Amino acid sequence: MPLPKWEEQNQRPMNLIPFSAQYLRLNEALPFGVRDVSGRLLLSAGQTITDSQQLTHLRSCELYADDKESSDWRRKLSATVDAMIRQNATLKNIAQARPNSDRTASTSDGGHSFSDQWADICAAHDGALRDARPGTDWISRVLAVRQRARRTAERRLDASMCLLIWNAGQSAEKYSSHHGLLCMLVAGEAARLLGWTAETDTLEHAALTMNAAMTRLQDLLALKDAELTPDDRAEIATHPERGAQLLRDSGVGDTLWCDIVRHHHDLGDTQTALVQLTPARRLARLLRRVDSFTAQISRRASRPPMSPVQAARDACLTDKGTPDEIGGALLKAMGLYPPGSYVELISGETAIVLARGRQANQPVVASLVAPNGTPLGEPALRDTVDRRFAVKGAVNVQLVKVRPPLERLLARTLS
Repeated sequence: MPLPKWEEQNQRPMNLIPFSAQYLRLNEALPFGVRDVSGRLLLSAGQTITDSQQLTHLRSCELYADDKESSDWRRKLSATVDAMIRQNATLKNIAQARPNSDRTASTSDGGHSFSDQWADICAAHDGALRDARPGTDWISRVLAVRQRARRTAERRLDASMCLLIWNAGQSAEKYSSHHGLLCMLVAGEAARLLGWTAETDTLEHAALTMNAAMTRLQDLLALKDAELTPDDRAEIATHPERGAQLLRDSGVGDTLWCDIVRHHHDLGDTQTALVQLTPARRLARLLRRVDSFTAQISRRASRPPMSPVQAARDACLTDKGTPDEIGGALLKAMGLYPPGSYVELISGETAIVLARGRQANQPVVASLVAPNGTPLGEPALRDTVDRRFAVKGAVNVQLVKVRPPLERLLARTLS
């Protein structure tokens, strides 16, 4: 049977390596797919094994993983095992090791670094979206992803925004999943600020699934600088309607959720006052603004990312330079200088924004580069309320050659 066109486009040569069945466990997902010797997918990335019979069956198979897809997980596992050996851990505990399972590590969630937590959430979301079709458990997996993402963000919202926004400008890998998570975070926070708390859960569900009908094409286009074909354009143009139908066919009975997805690219109501819109169109308008902001700041093979500062201005301010109701909420949600963006200070230093501040134009930052262009030996936290370190303007990510030690910096802000 021939592959569907999107699968033909998304195929790449795989270098399969043996994968030990000991790492398969109930209720624990892996961030990569598990395959048989022919490359046939047996377990999707992010998919949880909930049935002991399924686990027994998989453990009886000869298992493989894609070398590239699993390399980061294997590297972290090796580092964990090395650390346990140095600490004289028992062979039993070493055999049960998982990446970053060393409890003595300076981490915030059972040994997982903060960036690893979000990487795991992104992998689980990616796996669910790739299984998005009726008859699978993809909806329940998306709901689980949303719960994990919400718990993580509630503990450290600014740090979460910083990490996701910074990552958006660095890599196009898992574009659709990463994009949905960032939209969920920003749209959810803005909705709460607008007082739309009763509808926020549904809005976040819509953010995570709005592109479910074109996930593979979206990921492919993010990684490939190529002209759109007529079929591509048709798939993009129809994905909101097809996405809403996919949700209904997959058992989603929440009409509001489906309608938000259906209207999230609809520009027909742009001149209608917010108060006159139906709940679905009101929430879709917010999601559309967030969708545009997130797309602009994301790296793609065809273009570099826009500065999050400029993208935030575009999303928050009208052509008169003032925020409307949604723009005002987005401004409070992200700040004028969103976490994860780069700015120039009055001092001449280049800094990364770590968190929102007391005022939209007074974020918490860490200077990375001295006024003469020399990287600082150690990033320095600056108080932008101090006039000596006030923000002068945005700096494009393309111009910053210093890679910030985000994990350490975010640990210092504890936000």
